[in-house]
Amino acid sequence: MKKILVILMFVFLEIFPSVSYAQTPTSIPTPTPIKYNLPYPGMLPDNPLYKLKVLRDKATLFLMRNPNRKAEYHLLLADKRIQMAKILVERGKVDIAKETALKGENEITLLVFLLKDERKKPTKELFDRVEKASLKHQEVLNRLAGEIEKKDKKTFETVIYFSNVNLEELRKIYKNY
Repeated sequence: MKKILVILMFVFLEIFPSVSYAQTPTSIPTPTPIKYNLPYPGMLPDNPLYKLKVLRDKATLFLMRNPNRKAEYHLLLADKRIQMAKILVERGKVDIAKETALKGENEITLLVFLLKDERKKPTKELFDRVEKASLKHQEVLNRLAGEIEKKDKKTFETVIYFSNVNLEELRKIYKNY
């Protein structure tokens, strides 16, 4: 009788296993999103009046004398341009988005040069904001590069490369002071 019970239990477990041996798909962990809000950009480069906005921004930068305010303004312009690039890609205007992303990262480059020329160490708050912004820019640009065709990815990859270079240079500047 015990043999029959053992055999029945064995057969039962083979037919209705409680543990599944099937492979579960492994998921690649997604990086934690950077908590940094990009500002609303306002007028986009596809607007005919956009050149007036650019002229206003250049005049504002030219008239600023305080290096910290100038650095913050460069950061604001960079943030807005990266956000513009995101919106333009969503609207299917990838060519304008590529140019806008390059100009956005150029603002960070100008900010780094400004901080390099200044005799005064950048504040920890400014450094942290620029560092976080650069990481957010890279996050947005990586996402955009994944959404567009292969022929257009090279520009976004170049912008990401420049963003990494600028971030490392900024870290060197802050460390050396």
